[in-house]
Amino acid sequence: MLAIEKQDLQHEQQTALIICNGDPPPEELLQQLWQKADYRVAADGGANHLLSQQLLPDAVVGDFDSLQPEVRKKLADSTLFLLKEQETNDADKAVRHCLKRGYKVINILGADGGRLDQFLASLEILFKYSPEARLILWSPLERMEFIQNTWEENLKPGTTLSLLPLFGGAQGVITQGLEFPLNNKDLLPGKTPSGVSNLVVSNPVTVTLNEGQLLLIIQHADKYSTDFELNQSKNYCQSQNTQ
Repeated sequence: MLAIEKQDLQHEQQTALIICNGDPPPEELLQQLWQKADYRVAADGGANHLLSQQLLPDAVVGDFDSLQPEVRKKLADSTLFLLKEQETNDADKAVRHCLKRGYKVINILGADGGRLDQFLASLEILFKYSPEARLILWSPLERMEFIQNTWEENLKPGTTLSLLPLFGGAQGVITQGLEFPLNNKDLLPGKTPSGVSNLVVSNPVTVTLNEGQLLLIIQHADKYSTDFELNQSKNYCQSQNTQ
């Protein structure tokens, strides 16, 4: 993993938003997360869509191979962060940019749709940096993030929730508030039980992992509901305090 230089720790309780150059997000979802964000970043060509909506990002990060020349002319030089290295993609560069500035909650839009390899690479970015911050990838149908230690949230009963063992899985999984509970089970690739398509039956919903990480996917019960407590961010703080 590339080293992240920690700066501006006053941003730890603030939220960053990254707009990638995939399929444009639904306008309502973009507007909700845009209004909630303290810092807004376009990953290279993500700025093309933002300016088409008359939205100006605080920063544009990437190698600028997909940033349209006419869009670049409209952006202040102070907002442009050119990173020419080709070992990581623009979304990865944008996440590192936010981490360097101390943001510990990062919402990501426009990383789904289009090429499947790019979407899978986005999931790998979530996995890669989830020990350092809470990264949430939003699509028109759901939101997803990697969780570790303990996660808790209040969700509308009937909401579909999946726990997937991507990139290794987890051991000792305990859940509460779900129709099909797990009691000290391992969720591992290619093994049973399956964590897909569970249902919320009571609150709070909790997931506790003894070891490892799981990809949590929550379908939108109410259209693009972005009002939820950022409880998962406490896991990062707890792990930092033990070092």
